[in-house]
Amino acid sequence: MSSDFLTGFTRLLIARLLSAGLVEIREGSEGAIAGFVGAALARGGEYGSLVSGVTRALIACPEVEELYATDEELKELINDLAYPEVWRP
Repeated sequence: MSSDFLTGFTRLLIARLLSAGLVEIREGSEGAIAGFVGAALARGGEYGSLVSGVTRALIACPEVEELYATDEELKELINDLAYPEVWRP
């Protein structure tokens, strides 16, 4: 089961991936993907890192048709969510 935080985080990440053209999903499936990935992340430890966990969960999610993002691109997007430009020195 995913927490509200992980589901919200995943929703934002999916929106960023979509706007950057780094993922293809079934139309209208953002909520299902957020729940799936959030639940995978909530299980913790089985992936080793957040980026690896997100990558593996997105690849395993039936609603994700294609993931084009590299681990480095995902890391950048995740860092942007964690540390928005307005918070950076």
